[in-house]
Amino acid sequence: MDDRALADRLVTYADASVAVFFLGAAGVSNAIMSADTHCSLVNGFRPVSVGLLIFASIISFILITLRRWQLDLLAGTRGSKKSETYSRRLHVVRLVIVWGSAILADGFRLAA
Repeated sequence: MDDRALADRLVTYADASVAVFFLGAAGVSNAIMSADTHCSLVNGFRPVSVGLLIFASIISFILITLRRWQLDLLAGTRGSKKSETYSRRLHVVRLVIVWGSAILADGFRLAA
């Protein structure tokens, strides 16, 4: 496997990590808003909140590590300025999705 193919695979792993976290945060939000599990999650708000924020930190660390590896693999090739800008913005958007969904899920818990 060449460096470009591996860098593309790392981008796929980063996207999958964001999707897994987003689905997990959406599941927690859904559980908080559901009448069946509302009381147990609201009563145990600290472990749920801390767990979600720790999970967001782990996913962020994974995303940053994958990005560094991707840039290291692509160091020999030079992309256009536009592609580098979009790649950097996509990395930031991934982190925003992770932390935005974590804060939103925690906000649902606080509002409940």
